[in-house]
Amino acid sequence: MDNISVSVIVAVYNAQKTIRRLADSLKAQTMRDFEVLLIDDGSTDASGAICDSIALSDDRFKVFHKPNEGIGSTRQFGIDHASGLYTIHADADDWVEPDYLELLYNEAVSSGADMVICDVLMEKGKRVYQLKEQPKAYDRETMIDELVNRLQNGPCNKLVRRSLYTDNHISYVQGLSYGEDQLVNIQLIKAGASVSYVPRALYHYDYITNPDSASRGISPQKVIQGERFVSELRKLLPEEGYDATVDNQHLGVVYLAICSKAYSAKEFRLKYSFLSRVSWKDYRKKPFSIKIIIWTSLHISYNLALFMYGIKRTKRRLKL
Repeated sequence: MDNISVSVIVAVYNAQKTIRRLADSLKAQTMRDFEVLLIDDGSTDASGAICDSIALSDDRFKVFHKPNEGIGSTRQFGIDHASGLYTIHADADDWVEPDYLELLYNEAVSSGADMVICDVLMEKGKRVYQLKEQPKAYDRETMIDELVNRLQNGPCNKLVRRSLYTDNHISYVQGLSYGEDQLVNIQLIKAGASVSYVPRALYHYDYITNPDSASRGISPQKVIQGERFVSELRKLLPEEGYDATVDNQHLGVVYLAICSKAYSAKEFRLKYSFLSRVSWKDYRKKPFSIKIIIWTSLHISYNLALFMYGIKRTKRRLKL
């Protein structure tokens, strides 16, 4: 397919229960000029075979099978093999509205924007709520702040001009599975991407169906990934004005360390004591209960913070 308008990149890993739902929602698009790249990232279930059968019924779907390398590497594989003027990602356990591609593409063409953002519907079982994704402003500094501290990090509600990646050598950090999308978003804005917005919730994010989703789970390994992400973020935003922004992201990794008991009290103190410099007002985009646990670990006692997290987890289990 030559000169196609949009390439939809789908990273697939053990999504045999949900991949047909996403594929059906893409087949139902009001826009016809697109391709879908189904990239089987070494699935151990029937996902690969299901992707093959989907492609047999619609020649807009292309299937790639590769060894498991993680979400960032798989998204990059899709970008490298895309043919569309624009690219967008869709996760295998989610689904989209019928006019998802048409509205985003039409806005990109009419506005000339390099990136077009839409709202997201968070699906948590019977609970569904809409995330408003309109940026407060569209200048570079505000967009970086918004993408780091408020807006969804994921690429599934962001249509992006493909030449931005190729012309500016923007790519996913290989082997990184924490904050990988956020780093790419920031690179796109720093490269001069102009941004526009469609005031519609066009993407459905399924928060609970797929237990193998890359965004699930808390473990010491995820803390290591988080530390690597913060290191990359500090390199990407070396300007002094972004210190608080990066520190705020580091606080999220601190909370993961508490949740997973990744360190002893001594190791925790040696690793994170410098973050006690962060003022309370910079604990952004975090619920109060999480803020107070992080603050306690840095200012009073790591063991007390562990105890507080245990109470929080017990209350949540009782509530469920």
